[in-house]
Amino acid sequence: MNHITTSTSIELNFLGTSCTNYPIFANESTYETNLNSLFHNIVSNATENPWGFYQTTIGDPTIEAVYGHYLCRGDQNTTSCMQCVSTATTERLPKECPNRKIAIIWYDECMVRYSNVSFFDKMDNSFPINYRSDNNITGNSTRFIEILKNMMNNVIAVRAAEAGSLKKFATDFANYTTFQTIYGLAQCTPDLSSSDCNLCLTSSIQKFQESLGGRVIVPSCIVRYEIHPFFDLSYLPLQPSPSPPPPPTGSSDSSSSSGKLSAKVLAAIIIVALLLFLAALVVVCICYRKKIKARKFNVVTNAAIDFTAEALQYDLATLLKATNNFSAGNELGRGGFGIVYKGTLSNGKLIGVKRLSSSISQRVQEFKTEILIVAKLQHRNLVRLLGFCYTEQEKLLVYEYAANKSLDKFIFDHENGRQLDWQSRYNIIIGIARGLLYLHRDSPVRIIHRDLKANNILLDEEMNPKISDFDTIKIFGMGQTLSNYTNNVIGTHGYMSPEYAMNGQFSIKSDAYSFGVVILEIISGKTICTSNQPNDAEDLLTNAWKHWEAETPIHFVEPTIRDSCFDKIQVMRCIQLGLLCTQVSAEDRPTMANVVLTLESHSIALPVPNRRLPLPEIRESETFSVDDVSYVTESRYRWRKK
Repeated sequence: MNHITTSTSIELNFLGTSCTNYPIFANESTYETNLNSLFHNIVSNATENPWGFYQTTIGDPTIEAVYGHYLCRGDQNTTSCMQCVSTATTERLPKECPNRKIAIIWYDECMVRYSNVSFFDKMDNSFPINYRSDNNITGNSTRFIEILKNMMNNVIAVRAAEAGSLKKFATDFANYTTFQTIYGLAQCTPDLSSSDCNLCLTSSIQKFQESLGGRVIVPSCIVRYEIHPFFDLSYLPLQPSPSPPPPPTGSSDSSSSSGKLSAKVLAAIIIVALLLFLAALVVVCICYRKKIKARKFNVVTNAAIDFTAEALQYDLATLLKATNNFSAGNELGRGGFGIVYKGTLSNGKLIGVKRLSSSISQRVQEFKTEILIVAKLQHRNLVRLLGFCYTEQEKLLVYEYAANKSLDKFIFDHENGRQLDWQSRYNIIIGIARGLLYLHRDSPVRIIHRDLKANNILLDEEMNPKISDFDTIKIFGMGQTLSNYTNNVIGTHGYMSPEYAMNGQFSIKSDAYSFGVVILEIISGKTICTSNQPNDAEDLLTNAWKHWEAETPIHFVEPTIRDSCFDKIQVMRCIQLGLLCTQVSAEDRPTMANVVLTLESHSIALPVPNRRLPLPEIRESETFSVDDVSYVTESRYRWRKK
C-alpha cells in the first residue's frame, strides 16, 4: 500500500481506485468544469462537516451533470477528513482516473465517488476489493472464523444499519484467546436504507478470507478486522477492561524459620498470581459480553425470521389493484413461464409483476426458498426482486420496474434502434457482462442463468442493462462445480449452447455462449432467431464469421449507428469476443471474468476464434432428431448421433 503525507503531516493510507475506461470526457468540456466544481464543493464541505459525509450534484441533470459524494471513516476528526478528501480530489483522482466520467477512490480514512449517473440511495456491492493479512491464523482457525463472523454479523452489521445511526458506522471487539483480541469495523454510506446497509455489510463479511486480518471494500460499504486496534477505541460500545495494576513488589516477612524467600521464588509467585488474576478477569469479561451478545443475537434472529416470513410477501389484493386486475393494457411482455404486467402501488411506486403460468408446479416452501435466494442478489445490472405472492390460484413475482422495457425493443426495431448509438450499445454489453460475472462468481450463491437473451435484458431510465427472468436459473452451493446435466432443457432456440441444446449439459460456458449471441445481436441489430426472416437469409453467426474473416467489421454493424463507431478497433474486438463466446467447444470459450477484463481494457490480446465443428457426445439414454437442434444455424452444421 502506498502512503501519502499531507501538508499537515497527517499520513493517509491509500488503498486503491476503481474507474471505468468508458465513458470519458474531453478536456475543457462541460463535464470537466462540473467535475472540478464538484471537487471544490465537497472539499469545502469537509472542512466543517462533523458527520463526515456529503452528497451533491453539479450541473443540469439532462446535460453533463456530475453526481458525487465523500465518506470519511466514522472515527476520523474533521481535520483528517478534510485532508483525505482534499488529497483524493486534487492529487490522486486526476492522476489515477484521468478523463473518466465514473470513478471511486479509497483510503483508510475516506472515500470519494463520482459518476455521470445518479448512484444516490442505491446499494452497490459490485466488484469487491478483498485484502487479507499475510499472517495465517494460528490455532483453531474454525473457532477464529466463527468468533469473527459472530462479532461482525451479530453486532457490527446490525448496529451500523440502525435507522437512527447518522454515520452508519460501528466497531466492536471479541476475545479469541486470553492474549489475542479481534477488532472489527463496519460502515455504510449514510444514504442507504437500514435494510440495504445490513445486506451490503453481511454479504461483504461473507467474503472474508482466512487470515489474521482483512477487509472487503465495495462502493456502498466497507468491513475490516485486525488482531490489533486500528481505530479510535473510544468508539467501542464496551471499552476493553484496563490491565490490572501489578501487585505490590515489596517482600513480606516469612513465619518460617528459614527467613526470607529467595528472589527467584518470589518472582515466580508474583508471575503465577498475576496470570491467575488476568485469567479470572478475562472469564468475567467474556461472560458479561456473552450476555450482551445473546440479547443482540436474539434481535438479529427475530429480524431474520420477520424478513423471511413477511418482508417479501405481497397481498394478492394489492397486486390485483396495482395491475388493474392484470389488464391487457398493463401487459409489458410474455415469456415461456408467464406474463409480465406493469403495476402501480398505492404510494405511486412502479413495479413489474410476473404472473407465473399455472402449469408450473412447485411446493410453497421450495418456491419461498428460491425467492429468498434471488432476493439476495444485489447488483446494478440485475433486476431486483422485491417480493412475491403465493396462493392456490396465483404465483406472482414482484420486480423493480424498468422504464425502457427490454433490449430487443430497441436493437431489433429500426426506428427505436437509432436511440442507441455505438457507445450506448458498448456500455450495455459491458453491463450485461458484469451482471453475469456477479451471478457466476460474486453473488452469495453461484448461479447459471440458462436463458440469457435480448428480451430478458431490461433497460432502466438511463439505459443501464439489467438481467431479468430468473425462472430458469440453476443455483450451486459454494463448494459445488458449476456444471451439470439435465433432461429438461429449458431455454430459447439460438441462444442455447450446442452442448446444452444437444446433451443437456450446462455450465458458466453455456451462459457465455448466450452472451456471445447477444453481443452479435446488439452490434448488428439482427436476431439469432430466423423464423421471421426470408428462407434465403444468412443467419447471424454465419454473417458475423463472414465479416470477421473478410476484415470488414463495419459492414456487420447496424447501418443506423455506423457513423457513431469512431473506434473501429473496439467494434472489431467486440465482434471477435462474440465469436469467441459462441465457439462450438465450451472449453474454447472465455469465462465472464475474462470477458469483463477484455471489455474494460484495450491492452489485452484476444485469441483467434476457432470455427471447428466437433460432434458432441450424446448420452445413450436420450435420442435427438436432427430437426430438434437444426436451429443452431443449420447453414453451418447439423448434429447427428454417433
